[in-house]
Amino acid sequence: MRRRLYRLFLRSVKVTLDIRQWLFLILYFNHRKNMLAQADLSFLDLRGANLSGANLREANLIRADLSNANLIGANLLAADLSGTRLTNADLSGVQLTGAAVTVAQLAQAKSLEGATLPNGQPYESTLGLDGSITDLRERSNAARVNLAWRDLGGRDLRAADLSQAVLQGANLSGVDLSDADLRGAILVGANLSEAYLRGADLRGADLLSAQLHDTDLSETDLTGAMVTDNQLTSASSLAGAKLPDGSSYS
Repeated sequence: MRRRLYRLFLRSVKVTLDIRQWLFLILYFNHRKNMLAQADLSFLDLRGANLSGANLREANLIRADLSNANLIGANLLAADLSGTRLTNADLSGVQLTGAAVTVAQLAQAKSLEGATLPNGQPYESTLGLDGSITDLRERSNAARVNLAWRDLGGRDLRAADLSQAVLQGANLSGVDLSDADLRGAILVGANLSEAYLRGADLRGADLLSAQLHDTDLSETDLTGAMVTDNQLTSASSLAGAKLPDGSSYS
């Protein structure tokens, strides 16, 4: 009896979803793409849909299927894309500021060229969605890299060229930045807890309010860096480091 009731329940749910999808396609899809702000589109099958330029601000797209959909220039400001399928979706020029969506989801998209990411930063294909900077070891005299508020925790960034980089508020906990070039980098409020910066060049870097708990700063060059004594005392090691005033740590 319970099994039969459960089957009837599942069937009713499917019928409800089918009706919702039919109503959406008939009433909105073809004529009212600019009127979908705060719309409830959860669980809908929108594979291959043309939603270019659609106003989906604060829309509920939980577990919707947007595979192969055209979302070029769509407004997804503060939209909820939890569990949404974005496989091969074109998200070029999409506004995603404040949207609930993961890096793993966005990585499935066909394109994010010109898109604004959930953290408000523009997408940069050379850096990747999550701040992947594997190419920075070969970067030379490039424009200032903006990785503000990105989650880079635990990455291997040995000898990376991050000179003049904007890393404000970034999560760099546990990152290996040994021998990295961080000259003039902006690290205000960054989380460098348990990071490994042995031999890194931090001359002129701004580390104010950065978390340096258990950070290895041995043999780093902090000449001219903006950082407080209280911050430095929380580091796990300063052996062989040059302090902001140019003196050697002893």
